[in-house]
Amino acid sequence: MLGAIVLAYLLIVVNFQSWLDPFIIITALPGALRESADAAAYHTTLNVPSLTGAIMCMGVATANSILMVSFAREQMDEGKNARDAAIEAGFVRIRPC
Repeated sequence: MLGAIVLAYLLIVVNFQSWLDPFIIITALPGALRESADAAAYHTTLNVPSLTGAIMCMGVATANSILMVSFAREQMDEGKNARDAAIEAGFVRIRPC
């Protein structure tokens, strides 16, 4: 998992041509990995379907973070400050399931 996170970080660094934006994106992954920690806390088995779910959850969290950071960056390019851009990205990009 750690190798996958590092590889994803380096791929996003190349895509964004920045070291900071991918770091912000990767900070969403600990919340996604919490499901695996919950499984260990409740003494459930760690099997292929649960690992697949953990990996998919990490992918969804990363994709959502990329969309939010990209939207906030576009708002900042239009002249908004970082706080207003982050709030606007939260209102526009976060959608209930």
